[in-house]
Amino acid sequence: MLRRLGIALALAAMTSAVLVPGDAGAARDREWLAERMATGGSDGAVAHLAAFDRIAAENGGNRGVGSTGFERSLDYVADRLTGAGYEVTYQDVPYRGFHIDAERATAPDGTGVRVLMSQYGPSTAEGGLTAPLFALPAGQEDSAPGCEAADYPAQARGTIALVRTGGCTTPGKAKAAGEAGVAALLLYEVSPAPWTVLRLRAPDSLIPVGHLTQLDAEALAAQAGAPLTVELRGRDEYATTVNLFAETAGGQPDDVVMAGAHLDSSSDGPGVNDNGSSVAAVLEAALRLAPYQDVVPNKVRFAFWGAEELVNIGSHHYVESLTPAQVEAITLYLNYEMLASSNYVNFVMDGDDSDHPDTGGPAAPPGSGQIEAVMTQGYRIQREPLKTADFASMRSDSEAFIAAGIPSGGAHGGIRGLKTPEEAAVFGGTAGQFYDPCYHQSCDDLAHANLAAMRASARAVAWAVGRFAVYDEDVRAASSR
Repeated sequence: MLRRLGIALALAAMTSAVLVPGDAGAARDREWLAERMATGGSDGAVAHLAAFDRIAAENGGNRGVGSTGFERSLDYVADRLTGAGYEVTYQDVPYRGFHIDAERATAPDGTGVRVLMSQYGPSTAEGGLTAPLFALPAGQEDSAPGCEAADYPAQARGTIALVRTGGCTTPGKAKAAGEAGVAALLLYEVSPAPWTVLRLRAPDSLIPVGHLTQLDAEALAAQAGAPLTVELRGRDEYATTVNLFAETAGGQPDDVVMAGAHLDSSSDGPGVNDNGSSVAAVLEAALRLAPYQDVVPNKVRFAFWGAEELVNIGSHHYVESLTPAQVEAITLYLNYEMLASSNYVNFVMDGDDSDHPDTGGPAAPPGSGQIEAVMTQGYRIQREPLKTADFASMRSDSEAFIAAGIPSGGAHGGIRGLKTPEEAAVFGGTAGQFYDPCYHQSCDDLAHANLAAMRASARAVAWAVGRFAVYDEDVRAASSR
């Protein structure tokens, strides 16, 4: 009781100290905690980021769901939250994963080629498949053929086909190749980072599907017609992971502000940017809020999601488990992704879709425009440039909240999109290159994280959390809920 009284008196003193007449005074009254949380604090976020880098390095190079690296990351977050005085809770999350048993390729000249097996697709026999290599050429009117069975000539039947991505989805390419009688499909992306390769999904494919770098694909294409061996074997795996939560002791239970980030990496990299950067920022915001957690007007709940890399499983499971009353109690959700992209842009989610009315998806639920304004302010008080982004540009854990009608917002630093010359002029970096060339690669480590971007975004996250912990009536008033 004495502790609560002491903090309450301190809170009153802090608030009165910043009151000034008029609208400016009202704004300062709402933002005093945001200012305190956003001042400094970025060193802590960078330290968390370095910890996730170490955890991955010591545990097989990744922090993917089901891995020791994920468990160690979970322990790290829980230990720091508990040490700051939060009660940590967990929610079990069942998921369907895909375990790789073998993925290898041997070129006609006998050299080994790195290949990644598509998830949820069929396997070759043990020992692999050997067949002639067929390179599907690009046409004058179609630079990325292979979306229709008719794109394949008769001589492609029974071969291992090498095909460029684009024009349709990976399942679409796999379906067309299977219908054309191709024995296995190897896909590659033509990109400004030709040394990179992404593991994609090929559910319902009739044939095994693998992925190569552009560099390896071009070398293989020169050997077309000769026998190639590929072994791609994997299997569905059903298991359980967890979501981790911590919330303030104080705050109205029917006025909950949520902030979250997914804790798991892909299985193919350390996940320092994706998404250790956002976890670090949200964790540091929680630690900076901790001294005020008994007295904030609004309850703040921090979420660290599991199995996002398997398509947002943890967050969907959480929202779907809520009762209508529990959904109604969540005033807003803040989601963060990839805040330390090496070729970054500070993207703030366009909550009201006012900047992207004719592209991407629709606006998020009413009230999301007010979240956008606060996130924007979090960058502008630092004199940091920013750009809004349509929610469709970042499929992430906000999807479940938006579907439930909960106002949502947040930020990200860019993924596989290409930086424009205009963006490079404002943010620096390289025009025509991916925002994050190391996305889902082994190089997604601390050495390739943009720590200046990380620091700025960590302060913006802290600003938004602090602001909404004290005042969210603008969101509530605009919301139709």
